[in-house]
Amino acid sequence: MSDQKRLFDHYNPIEERVGKSFFEELPRQPGIYKMFGRKQELLYVGKAKDLRDRLFTYRRAKMGSTRRKIVRLIRMTHQVEIETCNTEKEALLLENKLIREHQPEFNHAKKQPETYYFVGLEKKDRALAFNLQMHQPDNEFVFGAFKGHRVIRKSLGGLIRILYLLEHQVDSVFELPSILTRKLTPMQYELPIAWSRELMTNIWPLMLDYFLGKRMDLLETFMETCRKRELLESFAGSMILDDLEAMKWFYERCSRRNFEIQQQLGLYNPLIPQEKLDDYLIEWAFAEE
Repeated sequence: MSDQKRLFDHYNPIEERVGKSFFEELPRQPGIYKMFGRKQELLYVGKAKDLRDRLFTYRRAKMGSTRRKIVRLIRMTHQVEIETCNTEKEALLLENKLIREHQPEFNHAKKQPETYYFVGLEKKDRALAFNLQMHQPDNEFVFGAFKGHRVIRKSLGGLIRILYLLEHQVDSVFELPSILTRKLTPMQYELPIAWSRELMTNIWPLMLDYFLGKRMDLLETFMETCRKRELLESFAGSMILDDLEAMKWFYERCSRRNFEIQQQLGLYNPLIPQEKLDDYLIEWAFAEE
């Protein structure tokens, strides 16, 4: 590599572009900052507990050892604006609002709340219908909205697989329908069920409470039933344990968290609108402090 190329790779242009005085006058206050490109296009919105500390990380960034995304952002930035807030909570809420309104290129999280999932359940005569959608499904029981594409689809797939194994008295992955052997669950699935069986009668209320975030007795019931049927020692054993772990993660990160939001913020409806979820998560986090 030539000396000229090496110099270019390590060159940080941000102080030269926004001015040394900009950094010297930064306040030690909570707030948001907006980074703009050459044509005044908004590239990124960030929040800071301390604006001076946060923005100095861009000034000090070493181009040879900083993540490529940050390097690209710094090199595209030609102007930075700040707005102070009274509290970090206020800054977070403002950041959410600006990201939703302006959809900056370098912001990915919180950018598209319309992609947060709802889970729909419907108890039919001979089947249990599962429905996973990014708009509120027309089912008898609806839960959400939930964030986290992979964890939601993996945990719901695990739930359906375990129900299939228990209901249809099988003990091998090879006896599952092929659609249930994929890493992510199908968006819609009807599981044939004989509702007269005691197992399913007992599991139904536990499943509702699991999605409502009230308790995860469903997982203990699954574990105990699988032990009694010696499924954990079967060919399906490792898959069952993986699925139970995914379901536990979903409960802690999604349904339980939504339940706590509802309780702490005094929400009447347990169904949380997609566009409100990020703001409610901030309100919930600061209510716990």
